Amino acid sequence: MVAEEIKDASVSVMLLRLQHKEVLVPKAMVADVLSWKEESFTVAKTHSNWKLGEYLWQDWRVPLVCFESLIEPDFRREEMQKPKVVIVKSFQKGFENEHYALLCRGFPKPLILSEQSLENLHIDDEQDWIEYSISIGSRVLDVPDFVSLQSAVWSMADAVSA
Repeated sequence: MVAEEIKDASVSVMLLRLQHKEVLVPKAMVADVLSWKEESFTVAKTHSNWKLGEYLWQDWRVPLVCFESLIEPDFRREEMQKPKVVIVKSFQKGFENEHYALLCRGFPKPLILSEQSLENLHIDDEQDWIEYSISIGSRVLDVPDFVSLQSAVWSMADAVSA
């Protein structure tokens, strides 16, 4: 008897709790998670509220962004208790091996989205910067539009470093 191979349709992600939102990032894109150190941060020389500056990681200065400020231009950031910096690796063509950082509350939580939970995934046409949303119980989790996010991050990288 030949055993039938069952394809696993689950996806490993990291749940990032931002100030008021929760977003999902594919686990393969998360390069590192760091506790906030003020001395590792350089403030941006731009007037955009989502371009926070650069964060020192492995002797590299990576762009640090506030995702909520990007999606809501009038968003007001609050002081976070024990913020974390999540280093995200790009797999987008042209940006391979590039990294940027997202600010979040607490350590990201690993999740495995099953095939059943992926059926609740829907395209979010109403909000720029969000590609998908998924409902899990009463929670709505967003998946950023990583292509647009990464393009925006690297279009501002020179302004941050200047």
